[in-house]
Amino acid sequence: MPHFLFRFRFFLGLVLLAGSLSAAPIPDLKGTDQLGRPFTVHSLKGSFVLISFVFSSCPMPKMCPLTMRLNRKVQTLWKKEMQEPLKLLIVTLDPSGDTPQILKKYGERFQLDLKNSFLVTGNPQALSDFGSAFNVAGWPSGNTTVHNLKTILVSPALEELKQYKENEWGPEGVVQDAKAWLNRSR
Repeated sequence: MPHFLFRFRFFLGLVLLAGSLSAAPIPDLKGTDQLGRPFTVHSLKGSFVLISFVFSSCPMPKMCPLTMRLNRKVQTLWKKEMQEPLKLLIVTLDPSGDTPQILKKYGERFQLDLKNSFLVTGNPQALSDFGSAFNVAGWPSGNTTVHNLKTILVSPALEELKQYKENEWGPEGVVQDAKAWLNRSR
């Protein structure tokens, strides 16, 4: 057998194997939601989940405030186009400043449907570890928090479907990605 054909078959086998492996669920996060209730990520199983990382005192209009507006737009579009439930998970990058009460006001400020949104604070190390699972990092710098932006779409089985970098994504793309996953999984 020619060498290139062997390499092609080997590569094809790896691709097929990778496609047949099921993804592992995202890590669990235990924290406190905007109503002061205990929260775990794994309690959201059965719904699509859109995870974002923000902090309420973010001074940059194109960072956390834009992420929150995009989340609201996803919620609105999702209700129009999708039958499956969607939960928003907004994880703070500033647990010392973002109390449940502050997070509730932050969600209200951006008009999120708070019945289907969880703005979560908690143990700083647990929040940091959860963010690290998605390569999200935040660290104090003066009187603010420096961080990267990432939003993650998660399947009802709590498997990561797609990461959206920075705020370079739109609600239509999130809904399309969810629809594509539904079509593949049926």
